[in-house]
Amino acid sequence: MSLLNTLLLTNFIPHLYQLTAQDKPNEAGKKIIRQARTCVAKLLVTTNPGILTVSQRSGAVGPLLKLIKDNDAMDLMHFEALMSLTNLIGFDNETKNRVVAQKGIPTLGYSMFSDHEMVRQAATEALCNMVGNPEFMEYLQKEDNLRVWIAFSLDYDANFVCARAAIGCLAMACVDPEIAKAIVKSEKFDELIKTLLECGQLEMMHRVLALILDLIEQGGECRDAVVATGAGPFCDAILTNFSDEKKTQKEFDFSPAERASLGPTLGLAKEVVGLLK
Repeated sequence: MSLLNTLLLTNFIPHLYQLTAQDKPNEAGKKIIRQARTCVAKLLVTTNPGILTVSQRSGAVGPLLKLIKDNDAMDLMHFEALMSLTNLIGFDNETKNRVVAQKGIPTLGYSMFSDHEMVRQAATEALCNMVGNPEFMEYLQKEDNLRVWIAFSLDYDANFVCARAAIGCLAMACVDPEIAKAIVKSEKFDELIKTLLECGQLEMMHRVLALILDLIEQGGECRDAVVATGAGPFCDAILTNFSDEKKTQKEFDFSPAERASLGPTLGLAKEVVGLLK
């Protein structure tokens, strides 16, 4: 980020607090505040959070969340605020804690149901970066919330980017024993594993295989639930059919991202087979 942008953020966020301190701003005041928040969002989308101070990162969270909750703001404003939060949240635990303190988890969760596809994607990705935060982990293991994330994971035909983020979130979060147990107890668990293993989308298969590995390593009921889905034999079949990587690359019209993930995906399938023997 340029020195100019750094100076803007340093001076802008405190002034933004002063603007929002008004109890009941008039319509003109509301518009000014909205534009100020939007300016912060635009600056932070591509800013390296590491060059900001803790107070600058934490101080930006409140205005960004308020912009996301602003029903009069445009979808583009919501999207940019969500992208900025995704950038900030992924940097440190202090920012995650600030999001929790500002009641940001429900706000981001609500944005996952936006009518605008890019807003849904950005909200999903922002919450993915909350993995590891105790409050978010507690939120995720609740049945109703987990059902949403599994549903998003299965919706890869309609919204691939959201689905990819959702299953990636579950794969990262299931290292927590309580979340792992909640996942395997879900009524959609069997469908989740079978559907994504058979979907033919290597990026989705890679992530669900990572989820499966974590569940197997949890042992007990989690391992038993994976075995019951038939994941072991299916991984055997994947290795048999795709064992010759060069031949597979020629026979299938894989995207560049899929070609890059073929080797690692086969490696995960091999690990699953080895652990289930």
